[in-house]
Amino acid sequence: MIRHLAGLAEVVDDVGKAVSFYRDVLGLPVKHEEGAEYVEVEIEGILHYGIWSRRAAAQAIYGDPEASDQIELGYLLGFEVDSVEKSSQHIKSKSSLIQPPKEEPWGQRTSRFEMPSGQLAEIAETPWARKITRSMETDPPPKEQP
Repeated sequence: MIRHLAGLAEVVDDVGKAVSFYRDVLGLPVKHEEGAEYVEVEIEGILHYGIWSRRAAAQAIYGDPEASDQIELGYLLGFEVDSVEKSSQHIKSKSSLIQPPKEEPWGQRTSRFEMPSGQLAEIAETPWARKITRSMETDPPPKEQP
């Protein structure tokens, strides 16, 4: 069912404060536009790391930014699957879905659910992003012979 961990997003109340932390304190490149409710942080070895405002998460999941009190601060895990429809049916048969399958404005198909910890997670179909674009090594490269 799960292809791979596709991404991680921190859900925050203040995106600007989070951007400052990741950029100024941790020294990470942040793709940020003033006033944006979702931004990307570039971290080597992570396919996708985002910062998501609680209000934007509530809008995406419940269709209402005022439902932000239903969104926990913390992290959302995103899992890539072959079929959101089939995977969400499986999850629903064993647990419960918060958001049934839907097409996002950016073209990704998602469904969201709650992890045992109470944190949000999503399954997604993102065929155009399945190719790993950053090389990741588990062993050091071989030493060159003189």
